[in-house]
Amino acid sequence: MNPAGLFVSATDTGVGKTFVGCALLRAWCAAGLRPVPCKPAESGCETGPDGLYPADGVALTAAAGLPPAAVARVTPWRFPDALAPDQAARNAGHPLYLAELVDACEAQRKGAQGPLLVEGAGGFYSPLAEEALNADLAVALGLPVLLVAEDRLGTLNTCLLTLEALERRGLALAGIVLNRRRPDTDPQLDNASALQRRTHAPVIELAEGITSDRAGQRVSTSIASGLIPPSAGSASGR
Repeated sequence: MNPAGLFVSATDTGVGKTFVGCALLRAWCAAGLRPVPCKPAESGCETGPDGLYPADGVALTAAAGLPPAAVARVTPWRFPDALAPDQAARNAGHPLYLAELVDACEAQRKGAQGPLLVEGAGGFYSPLAEEALNADLAVALGLPVLLVAEDRLGTLNTCLLTLEALERRGLALAGIVLNRRRPDTDPQLDNASALQRRTHAPVIELAEGITSDRAGQRVSTSIASGLIPPSAGSASGR
């Protein structure tokens, strides 16, 4: 599949969006594509020699095989406070608006010779800008959503709520990535089977400690069968 792009979102913060995004970018590069990443806003940035350092944006830039200077376009909005971007932006004296984020993503998409990969901040319904959520950016860009969730007890609730939110907003679901991050997770836990009974979208399990290359291959191969239109991905009763 040579997709126009993906919006990488999550059920929560800290579940592995950037790990999955970087893995997928590397897989696309290995397949001969020329992907272009964008994480338009990043908070919690430490100060480096060149100003605020967007660690996620830098990782995405490198994974796409772009020169380091390209991070200026990948992550143009950077804030020091480790808060939701809308709060961090207000604290920095620059309220952030959805149109600015859309413009940053569209600037990356314009003239791109490969798929656009946009990474949000936090969960799908987390605030991202003034009166705007991550969901609003996904809708504005019209990109299918790849949902990342930590594979742990309790994730089914947040996954199914997010699937319902995607359907309500008319967004296509590219797949669900269950990222197992803790070695002490109960081996009998089977979130994948429970989700597969409730959506037609691919459900991709990533084992704890999986390499980036292997993760990228699994995700890329799994979503290659096609994207799930909003009506086919209903979370109800299947």
